[in-house]
Amino acid sequence: MNTKEICAIILAGGNSRRMSQNKALIDIDGRPLVEIMAKRASPLADKVFISANNPELFSFLPFQVVHDICPDQGPLSGLQAVMQGYIYTLYITLACDLPRLPASLISRMLDATEGFDAVIPRTTDGMAHPLAAVYRRTCLPVIEDALRNKANKAIAAFTGGGLRIRWMEPAEGGFTDGDLVNINTPEDLRRFAGKVPVKPCPVSAGVQAGEKPRVY
Repeated sequence: MNTKEICAIILAGGNSRRMSQNKALIDIDGRPLVEIMAKRASPLADKVFISANNPELFSFLPFQVVHDICPDQGPLSGLQAVMQGYIYTLYITLACDLPRLPASLISRMLDATEGFDAVIPRTTDGMAHPLAAVYRRTCLPVIEDALRNKANKAIAAFTGGGLRIRWMEPAEGGFTDGDLVNINTPEDLRRFAGKVPVKPCPVSAGVQAGEKPRVY
């Protein structure tokens, strides 16, 4: 597939309440989480965007930051802002706190988009993971309708909007349930730290000053 038809969105606007620091900027083995996710998606996309309302925090990265049009309405507002401002056929959409997510899953989801509006992975418990998915631009009207109605839950918007959704199961996607586990709490971080050293990223100092972040 021509990568000029594809962009990636890294959702980095959450308020990280359970982490008590901006998790997008947590340093893992020398790199902040947001950079890990952006560079994982980068080979598969023509352009990578970071969805956040505080561009100064990410100025050290070579990626464009896009702020919300509808603030305080969760990750759907980040997806809407990029879709409205930048025309691509497909939008890889990833939460910033999924360091276990393999690039091969992104590639397989892209390969499965033909004839569908969205490709969303599901773990073995049946749980859908809409913030580790690929969306076609045809999803934009459904997203905008959900935001107008303050229906901010991503999975409810996509499953209730008449979209053609391709569910990707672990066997087909080549992933495990653990690959889609978010890092939301210090305990999650400690579990992940069994693999690599983890420390607060120096650029995260003062992250929350004057910021009103989105709730994921």
